[in-house]
Amino acid sequence: MKKLMFILIVIAVSCAPQPEKISESEVMKTIEGFFEAFEKENNTTELLDDYITKDFIIYEAQREMNKDEFLEFVSSFPIIESDWKMSDLKISTDINSAHISLFNTGNFIMQFDTTKVHHKYEWFESAYMVKEDGKLKIKFYFSDNVSMETDTIK
Repeated sequence: MKKLMFILIVIAVSCAPQPEKISESEVMKTIEGFFEAFEKENNTTELLDDYITKDFIIYEAQREMNKDEFLEFVSSFPIIESDWKMSDLKISTDINSAHISLFNTGNFIMQFDTTKVHHKYEWFESAYMVKEDGKLKIKFYFSDNVSMETDTIK
């Protein structure tokens, strides 16, 4: 009888739906949404909340920042155009969390009085993501500046 009960339990457990791993495409949608959320064209900071946890932390420019501090940091630059290109992506996922590391090249046009300046940055970045309210969100983001070039645009 114990063997029969054991076999029935094993069958029931194996037939139960198993949670699925977070997909790489879900990770990419979260990262891309994160960058879109603080683009100059998006006037609302609430959009960022769709992509970050309530206790979000970012390590950028050699300091730790929460959401508000990060938005203040980003808005301190007179950016009129921006573009990011991500490469060398490495993604790891399970059913509750995900991690991505990547190389990010950012091109920015900034306006200083009558002068436009092109800045090209290269960063090594990493993000840890978790499910919050059923949606994948960034809990921690790390960004390390690898190089920077600046040119004045006539």
